[in-house]
Amino acid sequence: MFSRIWFVILLILQIGFSENDTESWNSVGVELKLPRSFALGLEQELRLQNNFSTFKKTITDMSLSYNAFDGFKLFIPLRYSLSQDKIKKRVSFGGSYKQNFKIINFKYRSKLQREYEQGKLVERIIRNKVTVDKRFNKKLKPFIAVEIFHSLKNDQYENDEYRISVGTSFNLSKKNKLKIFYTYKCEGLTKLNREIVNIVGFGHTISF
Repeated sequence: MFSRIWFVILLILQIGFSENDTESWNSVGVELKLPRSFALGLEQELRLQNNFSTFKKTITDMSLSYNAFDGFKLFIPLRYSLSQDKIKKRVSFGGSYKQNFKIINFKYRSKLQREYEQGKLVERIIRNKVTVDKRFNKKLKPFIAVEIFHSLKNDQYENDEYRISVGTSFNLSKKNKLKIFYTYKCEGLTKLNREIVNIVGFGHTISF
């Protein structure tokens, strides 16, 4: 049942491929488990735009996370992004809760992010994300995710963007995981002309 829903959503989202820009988001990362339920993550990402033809930005992410108790995690991500004409830095704080059921697994994540450019605060966003996945065997775990961005401008709370993602993760080995995904991104919900982007990519993570 889950695989059928995932397949139908993927077909619907792919309709916009011919009309909108398609980007590629690819990353490699490492995760180091630390004592007392802490973990340190480092990831490098390359993004291409204009149907994979031109460079968009490169991103370096570093995060510190803490497993407070079973299913609940706190994390502090830091980001440094470099594009052709600007450099941005981001500081975030958030938490996530994951509950495993017999049929599916449910995960909710919320975080507040502050983005800086030339030392000035340029953006404050609250991001809420819900992910549903199901493990079919020891290696394959498809997922569906919906994320909503709430922009904090002039102390006002407004929906600014949403993303719908489908994909799957593969356990290549005990410490190597590969994720392949497609994301439908709609930005500028309060504007007359919304920006719609199709995103395809993969991520490779090594754990220690």
